[in-house]
Amino acid sequence: MSLSAGGGFARVSALVCTLLACGAHAAASVRAEPDSTTWYVSAAAPIGGDGTRDAPFGSLAAVETASRAGDTIMVRAVAPDIAPLDGGIALKPGQRLRGEGPAVIGAPAGTALPRITNTTAANDGDAVRLAERTEVGNLVIAGAQRGGVYGHDAVDTVITGNDVSQTNRSCVDGFLIGPFTLPPGLPFGVALPPAPDFITLDNGWAAIMTDFTAGAGFTRIAGNSVHDTACGDGIDVRAHGTSRVHAEVTGNDLRTINLGPANLSVLALGVQAGDSAQLTATLNGNAQSEIASPASSLLNKIADSEGVFINAEGRARMDVTIDDNRFRDGYGNFSANGLEYVSTNGSPVSRVRVTDSSFENVTGDIIENYNLSTEGAQQSLTLENVRAHHSEFPAAVLNSLIPANLGTCLVTTNFGRDARTELHVTDSSFGGCSADGIGLIAYTPAGGVPATSALTFDIGGTVIEGAAAHGINIINVGDTAVLRGTVARTSVSGANGSLIRVDSNGVIAGAALEFGAGELDGSARSCLAEPHPRVRVSGIAVTCGS
Repeated sequence: MSLSAGGGFARVSALVCTLLACGAHAAASVRAEPDSTTWYVSAAAPIGGDGTRDAPFGSLAAVETASRAGDTIMVRAVAPDIAPLDGGIALKPGQRLRGEGPAVIGAPAGTALPRITNTTAANDGDAVRLAERTEVGNLVIAGAQRGGVYGHDAVDTVITGNDVSQTNRSCVDGFLIGPFTLPPGLPFGVALPPAPDFITLDNGWAAIMTDFTAGAGFTRIAGNSVHDTACGDGIDVRAHGTSRVHAEVTGNDLRTINLGPANLSVLALGVQAGDSAQLTATLNGNAQSEIASPASSLLNKIADSEGVFINAEGRARMDVTIDDNRFRDGYGNFSANGLEYVSTNGSPVSRVRVTDSSFENVTGDIIENYNLSTEGAQQSLTLENVRAHHSEFPAAVLNSLIPANLGTCLVTTNFGRDARTELHVTDSSFGGCSADGIGLIAYTPAGGVPATSALTFDIGGTVIEGAAAHGINIINVGDTAVLRGTVARTSVSGANGSLIRVDSNGVIAGAALEFGAGELDGSARSCLAEPHPRVRVSGIAVTCGS
């Protein structure tokens, strides 16, 4: 479906893939380089070791000094009552840092394991500092002052099979969200105080984080267990500057990711592209649970927590695919989400596709699709076989006044006079939410020149049930240029408000809403918008289609 008469934004997906060379990168394991040496290090080694397996070094500093680019460093397993190797390590290009022995993830209690940490200020408190073409695997990394594993412009890196916990004990800021603006007031019958000119949310440093500002390459973060963070995020990937990055984040388990005392937000899994960076990211088979759990810290009750957070800003180009994601139990304030996809500023072009995934139990909106930029951002979200169920914010009484951020199963907002937002939903299920089932909001603030803002959507083969407010809520505010959408083969039932609500407080230059066949409260309808006591249509013409 096109967002404009000329079909310009309908080509966004193709444009993003062309710019980013989708599928051109194949993330592979880093291989040992020719003429490389394997060094050994052990927390139980006596003084005077030479780095061989029988006489390992006794410190990370010693093996860092002795090793060369391309070498392999093996960390020997030690008993739990022996303190881990401390002080962190900065890898050289092409090095492999591996824990010796069986897999550390899932190892029985009392097992001897390869363990490292960094309780010092060396390497900014990171336990492992990446370089280009490096690999880190099968390590237990706990209690670092800052990150467990961190890389800056460390392209072509692999981080696999590690157990990382209790990171960022110094509570250093990492991932920053924003700046972004909020509408100065929503004319839904309530006066709101003026919003700040801009808002920025800070997150604590992630347990595993890769940053890019220049160069091109891949990063692969796979099969890691990240849990019980002391202050901050789980896994973050950030591309800025002129970088061109392919990120593969696969099969990671993230749980009990906690807010820090000076932070406003916490992300289990965050992906961000800004400036003129180009980022493709594949997020497959990841799980997030117990995010900002109040059982871990009372601070978590105020957290803006996110299971998966996707952020485009600046002039970035971003393409993200999410498959087989499992999110459960997100806590915090009204802005906690299972999945949030947001353009915060600038004119980025981005696309997110989510397939075969579930998001269950969260305080706020379960899935948020927010285009907040005032500078013409283009954003497209596709959901295929996605389940979003059960939000907990007590918001139904407020929903008619502020229909967002209050526990909707899926909310899509197009904000700004030039923004363009696309939503595609097929074969999905939404239910048990404390506000709307699906909310679609076109918000176009007043301005001096004609708006070009556009919100388009198609919803098909989908079940929406048990919403505390409305089943489907479509709202226009202001002089939106284009509002077009279709709803077909969809069942809406059990809403406390209207099953379908369409309302406009403004003038739309090009409005076209078409409803096909479906079910309302279990009764088959040839057109979901035909006269019905629980269907309310006002201010926008609707038609019936096949």
